[in-house]
Amino acid sequence: MPAPSATATAAELATPHAGRCPRVLIAVDDTPAGRHTLSSGLRQAAAQGAEATVLHVAPPRRWRVGRLGPSRAVPVRLDDPFAVPVLRDARRIGFELGLCPRLELVAAEDVDAAILGTARRIGAETIVVGAHRPDSLSAPLGVCHAVLRRAPVPVVVVPA
Repeated sequence: MPAPSATATAAELATPHAGRCPRVLIAVDDTPAGRHTLSSGLRQAAAQGAEATVLHVAPPRRWRVGRLGPSRAVPVRLDDPFAVPVLRDARRIGFELGLCPRLELVAAEDVDAAILGTARRIGAETIVVGAHRPDSLSAPLGVCHAVLRRAPVPVVVVPA
C-alpha cells in the first residue's frame, strides 16, 4: 500500500472510504409515494455525486417448508429488474440526472431485513426510504420505522 501523500488531511486519512464516491441505497415500492421517494433519492444522489442503487422488494416467491416448523420465505435476488415499472422509471430518471443507477430486485418477506442487507452488501453510506401511512395507525412509518431503528448508517425519510 502506498504511503499517504503529504497533502492528505487527517479527516481524509480517518475516513475508511476516502477517495471513492459515496453510495446511496434508495428503497422504493411501486406506488405513487414510492415514485416520489425514487425521484427525491435520485436527486439527492446526483447532488452528492454519489453512486445510486435502487432496490425494490417484491413478495416472496419461494418457501422453505420444514417438517416440524413453520414455512419460511426464502429471500431471492431476481434476474430481471426491468419487469417492475418503478425500476424502469429509476433507470430513466437516473439517466436524465446524469446517473447510471444500479437496479436491485429482491423477493423477500422481511422487507426491512432485505433493505438493511442490501445496504450492508453494497457499502451504502445513506439509505433513502419513504414514510407511508399503512392501514394501521399503530405503525405510522411502516417499514421505514424498522429501518430507522436498525440502520448503522444515516436514513433519509421522504414523506409521502
